[in-house]
Amino acid sequence: MTDPARPTRDRADIAEAIRGLTAVQWLRLRKVALAYARLAADMDPDDLLQEAFRRALDGERTCPADVDVVRFLAEAIRSIADGERAKNSRRPATVRFPGHGGDPQEIAEPAEPMPDAEESLIEGENHSQRRAEAVAMFEDDIAAQTIVEGILDNMRGEELRELTGLDETTYESKRRLIRRRIEKRKGVKP
Repeated sequence: MTDPARPTRDRADIAEAIRGLTAVQWLRLRKVALAYARLAADMDPDDLLQEAFRRALDGERTCPADVDVVRFLAEAIRSIADGERAKNSRRPATVRFPGHGGDPQEIAEPAEPMPDAEESLIEGENHSQRRAEAVAMFEDDIAAQTIVEGILDNMRGEELRELTGLDETTYESKRRLIRRRIEKRKGVKP
């Protein structure tokens, strides 16, 4: 949700920023798209990047004026992939039966039962709430917040450093900050 009092970039600003991306910025966005495309199994990295551009230009996603466009687009990519992964997780598993394209000797394993709509809704709300609480702990530090979101999306090490654009020392400092805040929140003394 966008804060109505917080100024945002208009479509022309975003289009100009996209046209003006440097080679390094393109590389960074492609790496982010590649990393998140692995998580959203059915998406091609280029499609993921183009979808982020489309949503930014169509106004489906708004970029605060004080946020770097590359960071904004990287976050849009993460969000789109996360949504795709959530959709994919709700689809039932495909089961092959002998004589229907699979190995005739193969024994069919029944798909795991899918949660009903109510269970899925509750699970989704709990996950969303925990995620929002974790991200909110770092609203004063965009780099730490980005790292937390990356961790929640199963990104690790070098992927997180590339996503945030931090050098190794700064990245490790942010990780320590994250650990300390989480420990403090849980009531654990460092």
